Amino acid sequence: MSIKVDWQKDCQFKVTTSNGFSIIIDAENEVAPCPTEVLLSALGSCSATDVMQYFKDKQAQLESLNNHLTYTLTQTEPRLYQSVNLHFTAKGEGISVAELERAAEQAINQYCHVCLMLKPAIKVSFSVEVLPN
Repeated sequence: MSIKVDWQKDCQFKVTTSNGFSIIIDAENEVAPCPTEVLLSALGSCSATDVMQYFKDKQAQLESLNNHLTYTLTQTEPRLYQSVNLHFTAKGEGISVAELERAAEQAINQYCHVCLMLKPAIKVSFSVEVLPN
């Protein structure tokens, strides 16, 4: 497995995965997400995938699922992620606050590979919201 990173211009790079998928990353955050935003988007999408899978396994009728990440940075350079909160919002038949909390907790502490890699360095928390049907 490999990932190829090709400089385009300025601080812009084209990233191509071994399966041929590509994205543009811009360290100056002018024409594309910067590398650290891509890192947090990986955390958000990975954990949301695990939450979705939890409800799929429970045969719940998930209608919508969103994950809104908020974060803090360290005060000194280099400005690193200090903490991140994953706020899961779900809607669907058979979706309760308690079940969404359980799904989020399992995603963050057991299943999300990105979270498990980042947690030693970043404080990861979560909150949940269930929208009415």
